[in-house]
Amino acid sequence: MKRGFTLLEVLLVLVLMGVFFSVLSYSFYSSTRNSYFMLESAELLKGEIFLFWDLQRKLTGATDLYIKKDGLFMVTSSGDYYQGLVKCAYIYRDGWLYYYEFPYPYGDITFYEEDKLVRVGRFEELSFRAFSNGQFFDEFKGLPQWMDIRFKDKTYRIGL
Repeated sequence: MKRGFTLLEVLLVLVLMGVFFSVLSYSFYSSTRNSYFMLESAELLKGEIFLFWDLQRKLTGATDLYIKKDGLFMVTSSGDYYQGLVKCAYIYRDGWLYYYEFPYPYGDITFYEEDKLVRVGRFEELSFRAFSNGQFFDEFKGLPQWMDIRFKDKTYRIGL
């Protein structure tokens, strides 16, 4: 009697190994893809939270404020680059949020220089609105009771 494997047995083992490695490679691909999406989601949330805390700090020291749906302009004592009272703006356009700061709070509060805008981050959707006297406003001048920062599926509220 000869000892050895038949062709059928060898093919069966190769097919079973192929199925095993296919499942293993799909599992690896799936976990890698999910990790990437989780990292992307965490980075987006980190950007939203940093923006929220930065705005809360600046709004606490705000003396004048102008809110419109895609922009927030203020005179505040909590600037990022300059000490004392500064004029700063957050402008949202084309999916990017930009920041502008000027050391002198004189002139039109909505004026900013295009070449001095600094990119803060990329957000799918972003808008600002004010709440005052029981109503929400997409455009508001003055200091409201609170302000909402609305992202795609989240809203953060800052009390003034």
